[in-house]
Amino acid sequence: MNKIYSILGLCMRAGKVASGADVCIENIKKGSAFLIIVAEDASPKTLEKFEYFSKEYDIKLVVCGEIDGLSKAIGKDNKAIFTILDEGFSKKIIELVEELKGAI
Repeated sequence: MNKIYSILGLCMRAGKVASGADVCIENIKKGSAFLIIVAEDASPKTLEKFEYFSKEYDIKLVVCGEIDGLSKAIGKDNKAIFTILDEGFSKKIIELVEELKGAI
């Protein structure tokens, strides 16, 4: 999980991550999001909403990490939703999440 947090931190420094529902929805609709990340402890309603956007706009969605850890990785507080705005970072995060899920 620490590798995912590290990549999120790099994304933030590169200006390639957005957080919070409204900003993420805006990025999804504009077509600038390559990946949606939903925290494992996000509300079921939030997950359902972003699963809809994932399917509607054909954007990969991963559920990983907790709100606290993900938020700290980008220097924010209490964020459950993130969009990655770079294809390369998105692919690396997906790879790490798949490795993590495979290890369980």
